[in-house]
Amino acid sequence: MPIDLVISDLDGTILETEDYHRRAYNVLFRELNLSREWSEADYKARLATMGGAKFDEILPWLSQPVENHVETCRTLYARKTELYVDLVVDALKRGDLAPRPGVKSLFKQLIDSGVGLAVGSACVKWAAERVLQASLGKELVSSLATVCAGDDVKAKKPDPAVYLLVAQRCGVEPRNCFVIEDTRHGMEAAHNAGMRCLVTPSKLAKGDVFQGAAGELESLEGIGIQDLQVFWEKC
Repeated sequence: MPIDLVISDLDGTILETEDYHRRAYNVLFRELNLSREWSEADYKARLATMGGAKFDEILPWLSQPVENHVETCRTLYARKTELYVDLVVDALKRGDLAPRPGVKSLFKQLIDSGVGLAVGSACVKWAAERVLQASLGKELVSSLATVCAGDDVKAKKPDPAVYLLVAQRCGVEPRNCFVIEDTRHGMEAAHNAGMRCLVTPSKLAKGDVFQGAAGELESLEGIGIQDLQVFWEKC
């Protein structure tokens, strides 16, 4: 059975950006005059808490009581997202950050061969698109079948919603989709959608157990379409 659609996660998979989320939270803490700072270990422990759900922990730290929990979470999450995008785009411009090895080469092969390529991310849509364009270039991004993001669905990974939405928008059966992820909860989202998954663990996901993955690679460097097919057929 051939692969009809490859779906890639964004943070940690295309770019090693998970730590930029941590840095954005720490900048936000300083803006809020909070004497808090998340270390890499602190953030790794919260990695599976997706989207704005981390603010359920953060709001009680504020000096003033919060009258509207939902609106405050939305406002602070929006600010944190702005900080994250600024940090990532600046790092890309300075050359301190680049797509993970092999990503652009594989993506170009997929597009040139006619195999569908899409992105399914927990990130906010505008932020995902900005980071994708800054890292991969507008031409490659314009060739993606679709980009589905956290604000396109109600439930976050490991819920399969974002991956099922990608498949639906592309008119492809979930069983014919191959997902590339970097975390265990991302892999679980793919499996919960009935999709196979290849894992390239990000720095913060090193040491996690990826039982059931089609394969686990250090990176996508040197990986082509035929290699994907080999991993696909293992499942």
